[in-house]
Amino acid sequence: MKFNNYFKSVPFLETDRLILRPFNRKDMDEYLAFVYVPEVQRYLGGGILSYDNEKHISNWLNNINGRLLKSKTVFTWCIEYKVEKKVVGRIDLGGFNKKSMAELAYHFSKAYWNMGFAKEAIGEVTRFGIEDLKLHRMQALVMPDNVYSIRVLKRLGFAEEGLLRKYPFGKEFHDAVMLAIVVEQNIGINN
Repeated sequence: MKFNNYFKSVPFLETDRLILRPFNRKDMDEYLAFVYVPEVQRYLGGGILSYDNEKHISNWLNNINGRLLKSKTVFTWCIEYKVEKKVVGRIDLGGFNKKSMAELAYHFSKAYWNMGFAKEAIGEVTRFGIEDLKLHRMQALVMPDNVYSIRVLKRLGFAEEGLLRKYPFGKEFHDAVMLAIVVEQNIGINN
């Protein structure tokens, strides 16, 4: 399938324990219950908007499942734990550049940290990016003290490329570690 054809809707992805799917209105209460927890917010750079009324929620859902998707800006997945049928996180793949590179961003409910869900979800989105979208490069920016996130990315084959000092991170400026996985044989620009 060609790169552009993937942007008709957020693709369903699945791992042993997780379903990655589009967000819907039913997910929002579970998502909002953990996204504002200070430990979750700590590494997001103030980048999570306030969804304090139905209009904000509807606009966000319309943007991620409509406008941003159709403009080929970003895929936003709701991460659902199959066993409990609960929303446990979110993962984005976006910032597409020349159909050959993209950036990952993700966060999880604190109640589901240290269960291997990050590795599982990031691994599946990385597979999707490289195998299905034929991306040449996938990257992630992580605050230096987020050692668990850095460790997960390295275990998945991402290499640490350097430190970006006072980089725009969410709505704030922070030092950020750049990690990337590069597919050497996938040279050239996709159609």
